[in-house]
Amino acid sequence: MTNKRECGKCSLCCKLLPIQELNKPIDTWCPHCRPGHGGCTIYSSRPSECRGFSCLWLSNPIGFGDEWFPARSKIVLATPNENQILVLVDPDFPNAWRREPYYSKLLKFARLGNFVGMRIGLRCIELNADGSEREVHHSQAHIEGRERDIFT
Repeated sequence: MTNKRECGKCSLCCKLLPIQELNKPIDTWCPHCRPGHGGCTIYSSRPSECRGFSCLWLSNPIGFGDEWFPARSKIVLATPNENQILVLVDPDFPNAWRREPYYSKLLKFARLGNFVGMRIGLRCIELNADGSEREVHHSQAHIEGRERDIFT
């Protein structure tokens, strides 16, 4: 038995992630993506940013069950650094992260001392261990990694 997962019909990262090599902003479908119709049309020559990305549903099948499948949950999970979880939420479903079982598990991560941050469009929210939230303001250019942010 194998725990290897595949993207299958999911291409949500192709919408939510910025891809500097393609000048693709956040929350827009990549022009090379055909959601539900075969995925990436340039898969074999896709940019290194795409090659290097693997959501937590793909890379951690033990920790994230099938309910976390991005096409179902409307959430793409990433770990930019150790002890950090970044929750990229499809802006068409802005409260997806607040639904169960997602919220309870995210709160559990925060209570274990991990940084848990949500990005819904340009809204950035930190979830604290006590369940409180703190909104953090960033420019789109900062979120996309194109410039340092002057907002905190």
